[in-house]
Amino acid sequence: MRRMIALLAITICMAGAAAGCGGAGSSGAHGGGSQGGGAQGGGSQGGGAQTMTVMRQLAHCIRSHGMPGWPDPIINPLTSAPDWPQSAPRLPANIQQACQSIANRLPPDAQESQPPTPASMQALVRFARCMRSHGVPNWPDPNALGEFPMTTQMAGQFKGGDRQAAGACIHYVPGGFQYLRFVGASAPQPGSAGNG
Repeated sequence: MRRMIALLAITICMAGAAAGCGGAGSSGAHGGGSQGGGAQGGGSQGGGAQTMTVMRQLAHCIRSHGMPGWPDPIINPLTSAPDWPQSAPRLPANIQQACQSIANRLPPDAQESQPPTPASMQALVRFARCMRSHGVPNWPDPNALGEFPMTTQMAGQFKGGDRQAAGACIHYVPGGFQYLRFVGASAPQPGSAGNG
């Protein structure tokens, strides 16, 4: 949902018609650029049902405007909020424009990345501990949005041997590998430890 909604929200933000536009966005399946952190209203009984209804209408619109394979919305296993599957493709601008009036009916919190539920956050922390116990001592704990802050060096390691450790630990992550989200982290500066 974040990718699709973010693309639609960009149009709204550029027109200056929406407040709180800074919370929308994600940069792909692993959410490297997701921001926000609004309340979990998208996963609540009333808000979640309204969001799911509008998202189903949005999916119908997207399919009828040239993307017949666009998926139906799902409940995100990390946030318990309505979302698009991680595999959902990016939308072309013409389809965004064609379906904008439906996207405008989404509740405001649907345009923000939802934080993981407390149970999902505990699971992500257990994943991080498991990674460290399986030979990746510098694996970070997740941030408040459930993203793992990774330096470029750490990301390179993950593409290599750390994948084996991840295979041993992934059972902790609700939804599996596709729901691992990463965000850039600054590398520690040499000599900065203990200066303070």
